[in-house]
Amino acid sequence: MNLPSEVAVMPLPNAILFPRVMLPLYIFEARYKSMLADCLKGERMFTVALLRSGWEKKGRGAQPYPVASVGLIRTCVGRPDGTSNLILEGVARVHIVEYVKLRPYRVARIEPLDSFEEQIPAPRDELVAAVTKLAQARAKFGNELPKSVLDALLAVENMDHLSDLVSYTLLEDYHQKQLMLETLDVNVRLGKLVGLLQLQIRQFELWKALQGKLSHDDVGKN
Repeated sequence: MNLPSEVAVMPLPNAILFPRVMLPLYIFEARYKSMLADCLKGERMFTVALLRSGWEKKGRGAQPYPVASVGLIRTCVGRPDGTSNLILEGVARVHIVEYVKLRPYRVARIEPLDSFEEQIPAPRDELVAAVTKLAQARAKFGNELPKSVLDALLAVENMDHLSDLVSYTLLEDYHQKQLMLETLDVNVRLGKLVGLLQLQIRQFELWKALQGKLSHDDVGKN
């Protein structure tokens, strides 16, 4: 898909977009209503960029990370109050080179970023094992991953695609997700991702061990 050289940018503190991932968004701010209207008249694309840590103290001066993803508006439903619900499909990683417009919404010049593999592809089994073990650990705490979601993840063969889907679905920290987005070497990304999943697994195992040592009345106290 051909990308425009300039796109609108929507910086968000708690959402990140990966290629081939569907991201639901609710548009309610006036500036983003304007952005959405302009995008729908044009190429139906805009970029979602994660705000850097400490954005709360900087207000509208908060800066997003320069690596983000461009998305294509697949579905958009407008509401009588002027707000909209939409589904944005990630199409490509991009580097935000510079902002060419800041008001009422940001517009940036972008360059595409392509994933690559420097070495022989890493074994898929290691990631699959980590995903499966994490799903089992989550289930023990009542945070079960739906079987349909797990099956869909494990059916993906392409490692670039799989690592992005797993990052989006299973990583809980948005800045960890950002790290995965910025890692273009698929094998390096896979190694980092497996490490982050194993960290989550150890956390679940620690919680389970602590619960076993506490009486029922003490669970939840700190």
